[in-house]
Formats: sequence, C-alpha cells, structure tokens
Amino acid sequence: MEYETKSGRAGPGDPTSPRQGARKNLDFEPLSTTALILEDRPANLPAKPAEEAQKHRQQYEEMVAQAKKRELKEAQKRKKQLEDRCKLEESIGTAAQIWNQEILPNWSTMCTSRRVRDLWWQGIPPSVRGKVWSLAVGNELNITHELYNICLARAKEKWRSTAVPSTETEDVLDSSDRESSLELIKLDISRTFPQLCIFQQGGPYYDVLHSILGAYTCYRPDVGY
Repeated sequence: MEYETKSGRAGPGDPTSPRQGARKNLDFEPLSTTALILEDRPANLPAKPAEEAQKHRQQYEEMVAQAKKRELKEAQKRKKQLEDRCKLEESIGTAAQIWNQEILPNWSTMCTSRRVRDLWWQGIPPSVRGKVWSLAVGNELNITHELYNICLARAKEKWRSTAVPSTETEDVLDSSDRESSLELIKLDISRTFPQLCIFQQGGPYYDVLHSILGAYTCYRPDVGY
C-alpha cells in the first residue's frame, strides 16, 4: 500500500489521486474553452496576480454577455421569420379561397375586373395557379395532348438526326425548311436570360421549355421557331 501511494498509483479515495488533482496539475480539463480563462495556473507555474485574475474574470463575463446577446438576437430573428411565414401562409390560404369560391366559378365575368388584376399582381396561390393560367391563356390553337405529343416526337426525331448546333447554324439554315430552326432552340435557351437558372441546362424547367418550343416549331413549320 505504501509503495502504491508513493509511486502515484493511489486508490480512488486518496486525496492525492491524480484524477482528483487533475485541476491542479498539467492534466486539468476545463469544462469549456471559454471557462479556461478562469482556471488557476498549473501548480508548477506562479499563481496569477489578483489584478490579472480580476481582468480575466471581466473578460469572461463580457464574452458570456456577448454570447447571450447574439443568442437573443438570433431568437428574435427566428421569431420574426416564423411570424412572416405564418402571415404569408395565411394570406396564400385566404387568396386561394377567394380564387376557388368567387373568381374561378365566375371567370368569364370577373377575369377583367380590377379585383382580379390586383390579386394577380399579389401572386397566384400555387394550388390554383394551373387553373388560372389555363383560363387566362386559353387554347385558341385547339392543341390537344395527343397533338402536342405528336409534334414533340417529331421535334425529338429531328434533333436526333441533326448535328450538335453551333453559333454558325443561324447563317446556314435552310429557308425552305422552317423546322430547321429547331437547331437554334438549344442555343437560345442557354444564352437568353443566362442569370435565370431555372431555364438553363440542369435547371428544373430547361427540358420543359425546350419541349414546348420544339413542339410548336413542328406544329407551325410555316412560322418556325
């Protein structure tokens, strides 16, 4: 027992145990890095002067106060964002109810009203957007889903049979074959509104826009793209 005590392998109850004296030697582990500033120096170093200890305590309290201030600011910001989101969702729900119950059932008489125009500029709720745009745009060309698919299939076949378009394509288009303007679509999609990423290659609406333009070109080859 005396040997173990002298050699430093003391039991858990020994007051000189390295584990209990960890905060008084080089192996101490503070609870946090910010709390390190309040720790006493290791036993093998001179103790802190009272002025230095007081200075460190003040610095620590300032850091804690700044952290609390940041947390309060972030909490207020999150609360504001949540309130704005709730207001937006509420306004969208109210607008959708107006569109569904008042406007869409009476579209022919209300479509040109000032109220509808004001609601339109406020933003059409996603739940009714498809219906509203279909009614507003109409289908004067009487294009059916079947006809669209036929025209799109022809456009895709044309794209497969032609080489990759280049900037010189515009100068060599065959004026007798307006469908040849299909080759310009990929060029124009990439260079028109380059900052509007939803229509750029890899964007969510790139293929959709590409398909619509190609189908229309084949539907009206007399006009072309």
